[in-house]
Amino acid sequence: MLGFGGIPIRDVSEEQAVAVVNRCIDHGVNFIHTSVTYGDSCQKLSKVLEERRDEVVLAVKIGGGRTKADAEQRLKETFETLKVDHVEIAELPINARDFPAAMAPGGAYEAFVDAKEMGEIDHIGITGHDIEFLIDAIQTDAFSNVIAPYNYVANKAEERLLPLARQKGLGIIAMKVMGVGGIPEPPKALRYVLPGTIDTAIVGMSKLEEAEENLRIAEDPEPLTDEELSLLREISERIQREGRLKFSGKITQSHAEGVTRVILSNVRS
Repeated sequence: MLGFGGIPIRDVSEEQAVAVVNRCIDHGVNFIHTSVTYGDSCQKLSKVLEERRDEVVLAVKIGGGRTKADAEQRLKETFETLKVDHVEIAELPINARDFPAAMAPGGAYEAFVDAKEMGEIDHIGITGHDIEFLIDAIQTDAFSNVIAPYNYVANKAEERLLPLARQKGLGIIAMKVMGVGGIPEPPKALRYVLPGTIDTAIVGMSKLEEAEENLRIAEDPEPLTDEELSLLREISERIQREGRLKFSGKITQSHAEGVTRVILSNVRS
């Protein structure tokens, strides 16, 4: 399932952001991911949610400190900015170093549990960039879903994380599907992650043409052929040789690709 990632709309006008989100919802996208740490993403989304809250599942990343008080404050800020009193998923963004403090008495996790007991959130999720850490974290059985970087280059999650999450019945949400805009062959990148391996692929969209293309692919994600998979493996190997795959799942552009994109952008404008 295609989900809407809320980061890119911070860089466009409110009018454009609202139009893109509405177009996605109109065509069946019902999962929206955002955070108050994403610039004014939540403010822009609130304009859509005023009319369409019941049509979507809201997943919010609650970043910030590791104490219960920190998390309570960030939850309050999130609800106020989105102008809602309830979200379906609240995610703890965390790393191995800070995990013990967040899970200890008085830690951030307690705020999530309290919010769930009060009916403010339905599910507690975890998100991070370290696949090995996430494998350990979900074995605590403290989370109902996991968000991890996953694309055809950053595919380490396939080895253990995704099978373990599926075995435990967790919701599986992929981020960095497009490598933060740096991945070659974007349509094939989306087709790589969609068929069955995960539940939702979060894709950031800020332009109507981006939304239309992703919606078209997600409506009927044709399985990749052997030839296409071979091409993606070749691209992946080249990107890794060039050191362009970052720990977070982000993929940086080569100089040639960057120049090409600028030229194409100038031609189109």
